[in-house]
Amino acid sequence: MSLSLDSQMYVRDLEEQLRRLLFGGGSAPDAEAAVLLVRGALADGDHSRAAWLAQSTQQLAEARPGHCDMAAAAAHARGLVDRDSAALEQAARTYAAPLARAKATEDAGLAWAGRGNQDNAVAWLRQAYAQYEQLGTVSAMARVRSQLRAAGVRLHHWKRADKPAYGWDSLTETEQRIADLVAQGLSNRQVAGRLFLSTHTVAFHLRHIYWKLDVNSRVQLARLAAEQAQVETA
Repeated sequence: MSLSLDSQMYVRDLEEQLRRLLFGGGSAPDAEAAVLLVRGALADGDHSRAAWLAQSTQQLAEARPGHCDMAAAAAHARGLVDRDSAALEQAARTYAAPLARAKATEDAGLAWAGRGNQDNAVAWLRQAYAQYEQLGTVSAMARVRSQLRAAGVRLHHWKRADKPAYGWDSLTETEQRIADLVAQGLSNRQVAGRLFLSTHTVAFHLRHIYWKLDVNSRVQLARLAAEQAQVETA
């Protein structure tokens, strides 16, 4: 869907404000915003602006050598501008922020696909899918599934006969880890810190856990977890 002229002007105005905040020297660095600006310039077909923004991000990273996510953003921005899969892989390995790491991993897969290397493309896209799945970002998972289908790969899901819909065995690996930590008495915020997730994502998973286990409180979940532990050690 194309934007109206007014909408385009509004978006460009927002980009300009963000650019001034980032590169005007008056604010803390924001790695995600820097990469977002580069994406916007590329989507707008303005490669020279994207290149300038990538260079500015690199300078910002060099001015703050201890900021690992800013260094990752510099590699990410450079990789997007140059379609450089190696730079994107570097970004994916460097980011501390899980969502930024997943996005760079996805971009690395797309860069390899653009170069015709399907094996590397599929490997990185599969990795991105797993990262998005852990974060619970459903829209990103759907996008990567589409990209994998374009590469001739379909992700295999559990069949009904293989994985139950309810009960402890129905929980995904991430759900089991969250359930165990909640059963130990950790708050959503503490669980989020342990698993490098947002509290929103933890709450999202916890709702699914309650539904699958047919419980409605942390106390009931703790009781089920204790029973499960006895079964496993018996």
